[in-house]
Amino acid sequence: MDSVRWMLDLAVSAGVRRVILNGSFVTDIMEPNDVDCVLLFEPGARRDRAAFNELRQGLPFLDIELVGPDDFVELVEGVFAADRVGVSKGMIEVTLGPAQRY
Repeated sequence: MDSVRWMLDLAVSAGVRRVILNGSFVTDIMEPNDVDCVLLFEPGARRDRAAFNELRQGLPFLDIELVGPDDFVELVEGVFAADRVGVSKGMIEVTLGPAQRY
């Protein structure tokens, strides 16, 4: 959870507006291995370049995809929506704004 909080703080500064969390993190597993994340940044949005670059480099225990609108829809509706055999999976969405802190 510490890595998720760290990522959300960076995401606010980096101009990210939506975050989708997936993987074992959104299940009833007590000790998930990692968190799959898709972060939507808005091209042209005001952002802290250092925070954006830190997200691109990755954070511990997080598998982060930092994408624009087209790739976001494809990842969320395709890859994140179902497992390898087509069974629907749960997701958590976090909507961020420039003044929010977690």
